[in-house]
Amino acid sequence: MPRVKSSPKKCIKTNLQQSENTWVFLLKGEALELSEQYTGTGTPDIVTLRHPNTGESAVFLFSPANNSVQEVLTFNEAKRSWFIDETVKSDGKLHLSTPIDPIFLVLPYLRKYCTTYAQPLDQLLRDEEFPETERLLKSSGLNYLNMIADKKGDEELNAFKYNEDKTLNWLKRKTERVAEILKQKNIHVGTSGVVSNNFIKSSKPEAVDHEAYLRYAHGIVSEYLVEDLSLKLLKFLGLPEHEAAPQTLKRKSTSTAGQEQKKLKLEEDTTKGPSSSILDLTKPEVKSVKPPSLTAKDKARAKAASSSKTISSFFKKS
Repeated sequence: MPRVKSSPKKCIKTNLQQSENTWVFLLKGEALELSEQYTGTGTPDIVTLRHPNTGESAVFLFSPANNSVQEVLTFNEAKRSWFIDETVKSDGKLHLSTPIDPIFLVLPYLRKYCTTYAQPLDQLLRDEEFPETERLLKSSGLNYLNMIADKKGDEELNAFKYNEDKTLNWLKRKTERVAEILKQKNIHVGTSGVVSNNFIKSSKPEAVDHEAYLRYAHGIVSEYLVEDLSLKLLKFLGLPEHEAAPQTLKRKSTSTAGQEQKKLKLEEDTTKGPSSSILDLTKPEVKSVKPPSLTAKDKARAKAASSSKTISSFFKKS
């Protein structure tokens, strides 16, 4: 279902009696403004689900009818407070919801349980640790689940089997779409690929090649993929892995090992006695300076000085 384009609407939930439970939220318009047929009645629910990248607990927001789901991101900076009505909330966190394709949330379950045999979707999404996962069954986005899986049986069974070829093609289209949006919005991503998490506005997006945009888009999509699938997608996109950093570390490690070997060799030679010829590379080389040759006049002065007495010798007791 296409998203409704609308500016984010600030939704401040206030409770003057229990201000510690007050959250400041920025919600995407579709969570509040769509028709009741799509969103249902009531208010959106905030639940915890398993994050598709880490597998750990993450916060999501469901519309009242559970037809749409959004990820909740939290921005927390030190020394920030909110003024709400006549109160001051010391917790200055800002919660932002952003739409997420529910297929990303189902994908880890398919890869884990449905690679060999098909399984009904209602059984697949039973997670004892995260029971709210069953809400995804009502999500309209799962109508396109056949883009990453093969449907087995009739409509009532609603069973699916994971298909990696379909998944990679689906992820490729997602990545290419993100790359295209980055171009359209004149977002500069750096000529060397992913160089920063902070987007920089660029007046000449065409100066950056398509591979740089595609690589940055791959990084964005990979935030919702496990590592092995992210690497498979990278290869499927025809993008080489970054090897400069590992090679640099390897060269540095080899150089360090060489220095350690020289140090050990130097210590061994030192224990053998003064007969060993040792060159300490850790110290600057000091060249021996040959004294200048004396002239006949200088030699005469030196001879006269050697035979003369100091003035203190005349005051010694005889």
